[in-house]
This record gives sequence, C-alpha cells and structure tokens, in this order.
Amino acid sequence: MKDDKSIKSEMIRCGKRTYFFDVNLASNKDRYLKITETRLLEENEPRRRSNVMIFPEDIDRFKSVFNQISKLLKT
Repeated sequence: MKDDKSIKSEMIRCGKRTYFFDVNLASNKDRYLKITETRLLEENEPRRRSNVMIFPEDIDRFKSVFNQISKLLKT
C-alpha cells in the first residue's frame, strides 16, 4: 500500500520491544489501524518487525476480545 498516508501515530517502548500504533489512510480513502512490533533479538543484529492491520469493520470485535483478554492478564 504505497499510497498510504499517516493520520495519527503513537509509540510505546517496552524494554527490547517497541510498539507503533498507526492510523493510516489507504489509497481508496479507507482508514485502518496498523500495529507494528519491533524487537531486538541479539545486540548486534537488526531489529525484527511484525505487523498487524485492523480494518474499521473489525475494530469493535478486536476491542471486545482485547478487553476480555487484558482483564485476564491483570488478575
């Protein structure tokens, strides 16, 4: 998606991991959330990167499951 445009971006650093939350605008004008995790595996190695994209039609289900699971982590 080369024509994507960033609307909003937030970053969280957690030790050797960094998370990026980016709301982008695709070439068809739809917004989507891209979550990127970068992590350092070895000191002299490049960071490993993983992406997850969440589209508007899925965000409510994603939020619901995320909230349920996060409650389990807190107990």
